[in-house]
Amino acid sequence: MSSLDATSNDTPQDPQLVDNPLYNRIKERAQADKPPSRRSPLGAVAASRIAGTSSRKEMAERILEEDGDLVAGTFGTVWYKPVTVCGIDLKLEPLQPSIGTVVHGLDLATDLDDPEVVTFVRQLWLKRRVIAFRGQEHLTQKQMVRFAEHFGVVGMPFGEKDHVPNSPYDLNQQVKVKDIPNMLVLPSDAEVPNIASGWHADATWQQKPPMASVLMCREAPPVGGDTCFCDCHSMWEGLSQATKERVANLKAVHIGSVGHQMDGKTPMSVHPVARTHPETGRTSLYVQQGFVKKFADEHNIPEVEERKLLLEMKSQEGRPEYTCRVKWEPGTLAMWDNRCVLHSGSGDYWPHRRYMERLTILDADESRRVPYYDPN
Repeated sequence: MSSLDATSNDTPQDPQLVDNPLYNRIKERAQADKPPSRRSPLGAVAASRIAGTSSRKEMAERILEEDGDLVAGTFGTVWYKPVTVCGIDLKLEPLQPSIGTVVHGLDLATDLDDPEVVTFVRQLWLKRRVIAFRGQEHLTQKQMVRFAEHFGVVGMPFGEKDHVPNSPYDLNQQVKVKDIPNMLVLPSDAEVPNIASGWHADATWQQKPPMASVLMCREAPPVGGDTCFCDCHSMWEGLSQATKERVANLKAVHIGSVGHQMDGKTPMSVHPVARTHPETGRTSLYVQQGFVKKFADEHNIPEVEERKLLLEMKSQEGRPEYTCRVKWEPGTLAMWDNRCVLHSGSGDYWPHRRYMERLTILDADESRRVPYYDPN
């Protein structure tokens, strides 16, 4: 449902959150009538929309009043490619020239029972890196798992079992789905807003990061809250030739956050800066500064040069030409290639609600799970 349809933006989206210590600790800011911190995009955008008040309650009421007259509609022309697969008429809507396609016409609960459909979807996903499907609100959580299993092995919420975070500081780990321990739930409401608004690939701090991620929208804001995706192949191609030659054989250190800790231990892994895609053979820039802060110590790169190289790489993150956006509505499901795509949630929708469910997929071929670089 849309957050405009919610009975109350102040009601937790899952009963497990009502007495959750982390949820209630974060909620104290709302109870003190303090707006979301302007250090976060959610707070900065809210302050930009509603100026002249320091009251969270007033700010939220004015935004909801402003958005309350919004109605759903469709405008303009959408370009798409018509294709027929196994007798199913599909419309493939490109979101951007190099990345992102919305597939219209598939029922993910039944149509992937045909192996030819699975093959078509996988090949499209490899080519376009991000694919999305509308109108899947009927898909149950177990059917979502079944969908993911068509493409690989469903991992734990952050991929491999080597490091399974159990941090009390991550809101996304507080809601447990009965009988589906692999599912990560991402809640966000007016009192405890929550969004991963920074460019990253999922769990690159794992020794074997997940191959893919699947995200389902169950509740969406009427405006805002999109997820943006960035093509890491374009990021690599956008580097200067001199930089490519300098970093091609380097490795970088990926460090998780406090929210990724397991039993108080922060995860860390070392991966190649240039990564070869194990299925397409293409090279991507496998450095995103959500988790990467330095190169491997073995390279002995001077600090000044290191900062310069990392800054040039960071300048590639999120360039409009490399990115697409998925606008969420209830029943929209997206799957992206975590080996060559960064993503970032758009933290611009407070005080509206957003409720998402995520699965990670591991490559069924275990020999392809460890990132590597092959210059040939």
